[in-house]
Amino acid sequence: MPNIFYKLKKLQINQIQDSASLALRKCKTKGKKYAAGNLKSENYLNKLVHLDEGFRVLRNLRSSPPYFEKCKKDLFAMIRQLGNPTWFCSFSAAETRWTHLLKTLGRIVEKKEYMDEEIKQMTWEQKSDLIQKDPVTCARNVEHMVQLFIRDVLKSNVAPIGEIADYFYRVEFQQRGSPHIHGLFWVKEAPQYEKNSNEDIVKFVDKYITCQKSDSSNEMEELINLQTHRHAKTCKKTGHNVCRFNFPVPPMPKTMILTPFDCSCFDEQNKKIIKENAEKIKELLDNMKYGEEISFEDFLNKLQLTQGSCILAIRHTLKHDTLFLKRAPSEIRINSYNTDLLKVWQANMDMQYVLDPYACATYILSYISKGQRGMSRLLEKACEEAKSGNKDITNRVRLIGNKFLNALKLVFKKLYILYYKCQ
Repeated sequence: MPNIFYKLKKLQINQIQDSASLALRKCKTKGKKYAAGNLKSENYLNKLVHLDEGFRVLRNLRSSPPYFEKCKKDLFAMIRQLGNPTWFCSFSAAETRWTHLLKTLGRIVEKKEYMDEEIKQMTWEQKSDLIQKDPVTCARNVEHMVQLFIRDVLKSNVAPIGEIADYFYRVEFQQRGSPHIHGLFWVKEAPQYEKNSNEDIVKFVDKYITCQKSDSSNEMEELINLQTHRHAKTCKKTGHNVCRFNFPVPPMPKTMILTPFDCSCFDEQNKKIIKENAEKIKELLDNMKYGEEISFEDFLNKLQLTQGSCILAIRHTLKHDTLFLKRAPSEIRINSYNTDLLKVWQANMDMQYVLDPYACATYILSYISKGQRGMSRLLEKACEEAKSGNKDITNRVRLIGNKFLNALKLVFKKLYILYYKCQ
């Protein structure tokens, strides 16, 4: 592990040094010509340096602010060129469930060939201990799985989510060190919201995703259990008083797109009734047990509401147009999924049709630029230190680069310590 990080740092130092020597050749000259004699003058060099140019040297270094800035521009360019993305997908890792990974770790870490039956008999603690001993192999395994998953499943002739025209994804490492994939997929000839009818969109969505527990096989029952949302401290992160993932989700008799309801045309009495109905729905959903088997009609009877009144109350709580899948009351905590993809990936996933490309892009970009603010402040401080010292332009850039690499080294160290600490 230390050897890998040492080599990575040496590689990044070389990239910074090479970028420092190439910075002038790549900058925009606006028709001006620079002679060798100009570059011998310290004052002339200072005129070439702009306040925001120092960061560009780090553009090719992963996790740096200019690297993320480039990712943002790439994503916006794809949306402008390809149009609205069709699917927003998230794929989590489940290292303790992946038999092939545990067998590989057994060969590498313990020099032992495990059989499938031996892996099944392992306790959760034994699997976690094996994983914790080699986080690099675990991370490489996920990256390899993602590449195979996209190439051999998503882009295959079977087209489990439609024929993919293009895609964009970002790998996020969660607090415990486990990788998490967030991606956008553009599907050829997919219906688009406000361009095609809602009926066409609903038919398209129902063809590919669901949240139902209809399959009673042991394999699917176990996989759907992975899709079941259980509240944790992350649900109320960043000041949320309720679950920021909006679980539990109201049941629906069929898949439909609901728009926010404007109560301005109602009198105060009707507004109060609609608001009270919305609170009754939320209270009942929060109090329902996991997997409680009742029909949608029984759900309405408990609320003492008609279907129309229930839908109206749900619309009252919305802030933007939202697609709700057909969902029984026993499925109010199940993440939407594609059956074929869930069987292949063998871990938690979330798949949603994109109604609002701007909101989706903003959500993706919030992950792309996560942690960027702190790094930007660090580099701004490094720039101030470089300018205050008696250094030439090359050494100033190297100082900024070393500040970034030292900070990144601490991140790697924390990642190594935290990896599966929670398991």
